[in-house]
Amino acid sequence: MTRRVGTVGLVMGILLIGPGSALAQDPEAEPAAPPPVEWDVETEVGASVFFGASDQTTIATELRLNRDSRLFEFRNESSFTYGEATDDEGESSVTSRTWQVAGNLDYRGFTWLNPYAFGSAFSSFEKRIHRRYKVGSGAKLSALDTDVTRLDLAAAVAVEQTISSEDGDGEKEWLGRWTGSARFRRSFSENRAVFETSLEYNPKFQKLDNFTLEAASSLAFRLSEIISLKLSLKDHYDNQAKSRGAPSNNDGRVLFSVLAAF
Repeated sequence: MTRRVGTVGLVMGILLIGPGSALAQDPEAEPAAPPPVEWDVETEVGASVFFGASDQTTIATELRLNRDSRLFEFRNESSFTYGEATDDEGESSVTSRTWQVAGNLDYRGFTWLNPYAFGSAFSSFEKRIHRRYKVGSGAKLSALDTDVTRLDLAAAVAVEQTISSEDGDGEKEWLGRWTGSARFRRSFSENRAVFETSLEYNPKFQKLDNFTLEAASSLAFRLSEIISLKLSLKDHYDNQAKSRGAPSNNDGRVLFSVLAAF
């Protein structure tokens, strides 16, 4: 009797665990699919108008493209700004004409500290820069990363070439720069409002009084799934701009813009 009970128990055990065991060892079972690659596209059109001793109008456009995968994040930003001023006599002059194309590739295989690489091309009438090219790499620290808050700190080294003359035949200056940056993002009310701020400091190797400083802050309010209104403040300081013939080392602006995200 005991032998019969043991035999029945053994058969029932094989029937219960056998299919699961066979599934686990099936060599033809398909591996788990990797997470999907996500694409985000944002376009922005903004303007600012000032009245006084001279009327000033500035128009700015931006296009941002983000590609996220499990291990890499790629960001591309393209921007163009154009500004004019009219004096009391009705004569107009160009006060701002700037464009920039920049790319950033982050590796995200580690928990909180990851390498990244970047490159950019830049031109600015008001800074008397015909072309400025920069490439570099470094490390980025994700100091804070939650559903509503993100803080990134980064340090890198870069090689930069600046061509100052409008026709591109002027002196070509090569520099090595340190790069330190901080970026903070905070969303409110389920992303109905988003505050972002960033600061980037770029001193020359062994000559810290030769530097550029870029600061930007913005507050966006979402009107729909696609459209948002945005108020932004941007400032770009280049302490060598006057030596190239620019009227000022500093260039700042406040913009009201419409943002579309897809």
